[in-house]
Amino acid sequence: MKHLYLATALFITLFTTQSFAAQKIKNCGGKSKSEVQKSLNFLHNHIEGIMNNINDLTNGEKRRLRRKVKNVNIKCMDHKPVCKNHSDRGGVERHIFNSAVVICYNRIRNKFGNNAFCKLTDVILHEIGHSASVKKNRGHNNGPNNDRVYRLGLAAEDKCDAKGKDRSIKKNTTK
Repeated sequence: MKHLYLATALFITLFTTQSFAAQKIKNCGGKSKSEVQKSLNFLHNHIEGIMNNINDLTNGEKRRLRRKVKNVNIKCMDHKPVCKNHSDRGGVERHIFNSAVVICYNRIRNKFGNNAFCKLTDVILHEIGHSASVKKNRGHNNGPNNDRVYRLGLAAEDKCDAKGKDRSIKKNTTK
């Protein structure tokens, strides 16, 4: 019985601490970290309105999105193969327990120029959508990009643009 209690305590510790851990931004230099934080703050403040623009999100998806927007970690990884080897990639959801999303920050900055801030917000929420298990269409990356995950990111970008937030973003100099 003692082993059962220990195993249960270990399981609870391993699988719940991430849910309550502070959100972290890694591998982003000071200026780019500030840009990512501003994008996350925008998402924290507008997630309800953004979700309301996607009329087919389930209640479970909305609940998971609310939680993930507040606690998923962000990693700027332009220097890693996940970004370097995929020229069309803006980001990817990955890592154990869906606790982080990878952002190809400088690629977004370079490709979108004066419209990079709202695109960064789009990509972050799109990848958080994957992390929160929002349903995507089959052929997600090769399809018409009208599934829930894509529409979620686009709704964030539209809201950001409508609020007059779009602009260029600072370069990430962290390697």
